[in-house]
Amino acid sequence: MKYGIIIHGPEIIDSGWAGKIIQLLSARADVYAVAAGTMCKLAVLDSFLEDLIDIWSLSKPSEAITELAKECDCVFLLNHGKTIESGTVFGNMVADRVDIEVPLVHVERPGNLDGKVIHRGQNVNSDVYWLCRKLGMPLVYPEIARQPSIRKNDNKTIRMISGVLPGESIMVNGLVIGYANTEDVELIFEDGIIIAIKGGQLKKHGVEKLASYIGKIDPENAWIKSGNLRRTPVLESMNRERIDVHKHQLCRAVIINHEAERTFELARKADLAISVGDDTTAIAGSILKRLEIPLIGITDGDRDNVLVDAEYCEGSTIIQVERGCDDIVGEQIKDSFFPTSLPEFPSKSYLEEQILDLAKFHIRHVIFYPIESNY
Repeated sequence: MKYGIIIHGPEIIDSGWAGKIIQLLSARADVYAVAAGTMCKLAVLDSFLEDLIDIWSLSKPSEAITELAKECDCVFLLNHGKTIESGTVFGNMVADRVDIEVPLVHVERPGNLDGKVIHRGQNVNSDVYWLCRKLGMPLVYPEIARQPSIRKNDNKTIRMISGVLPGESIMVNGLVIGYANTEDVELIFEDGIIIAIKGGQLKKHGVEKLASYIGKIDPENAWIKSGNLRRTPVLESMNRERIDVHKHQLCRAVIINHEAERTFELARKADLAISVGDDTTAIAGSILKRLEIPLIGITDGDRDNVLVDAEYCEGSTIIQVERGCDDIVGEQIKDSFFPTSLPEFPSKSYLEEQILDLAKFHIRHVIFYPIESNY
């Protein structure tokens, strides 16, 4: 027997339950585990589980399930939603996007009183019953009739967001586009553009950025999240060797321009990263610290705090420019220094000096994170 395990979100890792479930299933069959999502991969690194869980696959949960189902006898989806309702909605959305011949077993909120195991498929594997007993969780089946998360109204598409709390930020494909005023929030799309938030407040600049960097959005497949990207705290400070070392005399740099969710993919072979945007810099910086890659961040103070505790690798530099100028400086950096996706420079300090000179008329202040030394 072979089981595929898709792990979604950092909470299921930080709580320790993902590791426990992998260990349990490994005693019954061969297992292959994949982390889905940037924050989940970050949590894997913090828990030192990268030898157990694949963090380099780029697949979304539905894509990973489809691939693993081709060679596995059963696929498990592990998640810990903000609420049992939001976690169940997430599982339903993922299941609706896959068409597989093997069972899909969704383990939601293990360790919580409202946690449950949702089985999709014809026959229940005996190991699923065994796992439920070990976890002390009930086995249930998906509701046949449920409220759709997406509906049409004339030329508008409306997507409901579950598990939202008043005051939380709302992110679409990695960019904050508004804030929730109530628990009942709906995003209203017209021709691929977000035009309103029912139960919330639209952030016009965020919507403009989304349209500028990504273009039209598919309401059904858009990645939407509310609140802090990582609700569980990191208990210990990181102290690890770089995971994927590429010895190189020159400095290879990559630019991460409002796409923090691609940090793992973009920076894997880089010696230095340039990030554009406040939240992008915070998220990318926390990831790159684990990979021991310094960062030059271009920010303007317009941070939405989607990640509370930002961390940066030694040797990183944060350049805060005038409000609204981070995108302008970012485009100038891209046009001036990035003719290819991974250009080479004589050194990190060389590129840093060039960027400081390019942005000198917009700079408000600069923060340096020095390299620790013994002298």
